[in-house]
Amino acid sequence: MNMHKDITPAPLVYNGEIIRERETMLSLTDMWKAAGSPTNREPFNWARFEGRAFIEAVALAQNLSEKQVFVSKSGRGGGTFAHWQIGLAYAKYLSPEFHMWCNEVVRERMEGRSIAVANLPPEVLEMIRRDDGISRMLAHKVTGLETSLQALASAVSAIAQVVQPPASGIYVTGKTSGEIWRAAGFPRIRVTCWFSNRLVKMGCQVEGNRRVPVGLGRAKLFDPDKAETWLRNGGRILVEEYIAQRMGQGKLRLVEGNHNA
Repeated sequence: MNMHKDITPAPLVYNGEIIRERETMLSLTDMWKAAGSPTNREPFNWARFEGRAFIEAVALAQNLSEKQVFVSKSGRGGGTFAHWQIGLAYAKYLSPEFHMWCNEVVRERMEGRSIAVANLPPEVLEMIRRDDGISRMLAHKVTGLETSLQALASAVSAIAQVVQPPASGIYVTGKTSGEIWRAAGFPRIRVTCWFSNRLVKMGCQVEGNRRVPVGLGRAKLFDPDKAETWLRNGGRILVEEYIAQRMGQGKLRLVEGNHNA
């Protein structure tokens, strides 16, 4: 009697969240969501601190640049993708249970192995085949759509280099340090360049170091999401200490002025 086995790739689904994959890359954004979206453990935070050395080690071992093994893309359908070995390290950072699941499932999937599905009812096997066919069809359409969007984006970029809008009508993504300061609810004091320099040091400046006209000068633009993450992870305490120092100096000058009068 011959036993029939059907081989199907293990689905990368945890807690109802689909973890997207692109060849040897995994979506760290999806992994973070699947692990319950733990606060302050987003891929961006991990990559800058706990995961920094491991990302460098994987890039060196694979003979690739860090941008090739750890990629962040904004917008719809974007997120942070990284080499599967980096994904396993990030899973360990998220939770022991999630890490153990990834060790068993994700590693097998990324190494090209499959899970044998045996002794399943025929209707279940047929459903798996049908769903796999639908997934492949949708993936083909999505790939075609991405190609079209990339071509459109290149065309728009070429037009933008030729047609320059008037200075009063320029629209650029990002916010100035003053806008981020006010949005965070900090008091209106003269900050000079201190806050802007902190944002630059923490890597919050937008790609290309773009600037926008402000008065007679040009102000740096920053990514509000990165700025918010920095403020939430200790930056706010640093700013509040700076504010207290500045306001204390102001009171001291006022007392000295009254005394001299």
